[in-house]
Amino acid sequence: MFYPTLLAFLILFTYLTYKNIFWGIYLVCALLPTYLIRFSIFELPSTLLEGMIIILFIIFLIKEKISLNITIWFKNLKQLKKQNPENNLMPKCLSLPITLMLIVATISVFIAPDLRTAAGIWKAYFIEAIMFLLILIYNIKTIEQIKNIIKALSLTVLVIGILAIIQKITGVLIPNPFWQAETTRRITGLFPHPNDVGLFVGPIIFLIIGALLTAQKNLWRVYYVLVLILGILALLWTESTGALVALSAGLITLLLIYKKTRLPVLFLGLLLSLVLVFTPAVQNKISYNIYLAKQTKLPLVPTDLQMRAQIARESLSMLKTHPLFGAGLAGYQTLVAPYHINKHIEIYDYPHNFFLNFWSETGLLGLIAIIWILIAFFQLASKTYKLNNKILTATVISAMISLLVHGMVDHPYFKNDLAVLFWIVIGLIIILYNTRWGGRVVEGAALEKQ
Repeated sequence: MFYPTLLAFLILFTYLTYKNIFWGIYLVCALLPTYLIRFSIFELPSTLLEGMIIILFIIFLIKEKISLNITIWFKNLKQLKKQNPENNLMPKCLSLPITLMLIVATISVFIAPDLRTAAGIWKAYFIEAIMFLLILIYNIKTIEQIKNIIKALSLTVLVIGILAIIQKITGVLIPNPFWQAETTRRITGLFPHPNDVGLFVGPIIFLIIGALLTAQKNLWRVYYVLVLILGILALLWTESTGALVALSAGLITLLLIYKKTRLPVLFLGLLLSLVLVFTPAVQNKISYNIYLAKQTKLPLVPTDLQMRAQIARESLSMLKTHPLFGAGLAGYQTLVAPYHINKHIEIYDYPHNFFLNFWSETGLLGLIAIIWILIAFFQLASKTYKLNNKILTATVISAMISLLVHGMVDHPYFKNDLAVLFWIVIGLIIILYNTRWGGRVVEGAALEKQ
């Protein structure tokens, strides 16, 4: 019954997407957690999310009449020869580092100890995720369509928020008995782990704030407020410190970008810093946490801080031995094993740090590529904010800040839905950059005339 239902859904998705490609785009955004629906085709593992993206990309190529033999980073070969980034929907400052990322990710497949697993990660986290980025920037061309993307993402947050209330009250649908117990309850939403909720919902909250602040109708304002309340409650009930710190960092970023709140926030931040620095209890707490973080032999039940610090130490030790290529895709657990000191603690899939994750998985060039991508992202965001779409641009920036801050203690990229979400955030800033002279993407010479 599973495969017939799956096939029926994919046929319906194909029909709707071919009829109107925007339906396919919005459905993918609304159904990112469907990576949890897994299946195999001729013994090749896949997910429903991957199936939708591949179908969407094929229909995109057919509709646009784009040859697979010609790069779609540029509008046509004539423009490619001109090398004029103003004529391209993909800004050159991003096309180069993204190309580098794809190259090093491909190399990392063959560096990895398990070729089959590495190829699956390469396909889902890089190829398909960047395919969806291309679909976005070549189809989403108006502010209204950007808001439709946010509406689609908000639907998932709405479902997670409703499920969070049910889980918090009853404990049902929480997979782990420890998190299910009333005294230690942590909601997991649609996901297997509480941290997954924070990693997914956190950045989207800021996109919803942008939609709320630019909404024209009261009905949509009420809807966005409701989703924000549910999303924030879900974050609180995960009891994830990383998620709450990331949410705070995003909000502070948003307030700092907005001129009217910039000085008060800076003043309050300075005042709070002085109070914390000169408060003995806070100083003692900081000293104690530093002491805990320095411990290499951990107790049977270590704190999160001890765990994260030890993971970072072991990861850096492994990377000192393999600095150029890292561990390869999905190779972290194998290569870090000799450096794992505390045998009573499991070896995690990734180093739980955004930058160490990329260094470990894609090597030094992969680390350079992701830093380059982030620099280009913030450069585009700065240019866009100065010209147009200030509110949406500011909230997209805050979404990325939230993602990166949470990424200091977790892995906000190396998971099917999170990889696509990362490129959606990148895509939104590209689209906003392309609409910086108005509400619609304008290409080529016409762009310069406006």
